[in-house]
Amino acid sequence: MADLVLVRSRMRCSPVVAIVALLLFGCDVVTSRYATLDDARRDRLFERGWLPDILPPSTRNIQASNNVDVNTSEGEFSFDPVDYAAFAARLQIAPDGTFQYSSGKYTWKFSCDSRRGFCRYALR
Repeated sequence: MADLVLVRSRMRCSPVVAIVALLLFGCDVVTSRYATLDDARRDRLFERGWLPDILPPSTRNIQASNNVDVNTSEGEFSFDPVDYAAFAARLQIAPDGTFQYSSGKYTWKFSCDSRRGFCRYALR
C-alpha cells in the first residue's frame, strides 16, 4: 500500500514540475541594460530590430527585454524632458491613444510621461 501512495504522489507533482520547467526553460527572454544611447548603439540594439533608432539624443537608462522565440520586445528608457517634442513628432497616435512607430512589418507602441522624460515601449 505504501508503494501505491508514493506513485500517486509522484503523479501529482509531475504536472507542477513540468510547468515550472517550461516557465524556467521554455522562453528565451534576453534582458539588456544600457546606461546611454551610445552604449545601446555599440551593442547593436537598434540594428537587431528590438527598438527603432529614433530615441531622443539624451536617452539613458535603457532596458530592453527581448523574447527571441516569439520576436517581441518591451522595455523602458529615460531622457531629458526638453527632447520630448522632437521625439513625439516622429510617432503616430495609435487607436488606443498611445504612440506608435512602424518600420516595415514591425510596430512599437510607446507610453510616455513627457514631464518626467520617461517611456515604456512594446514591440508585438
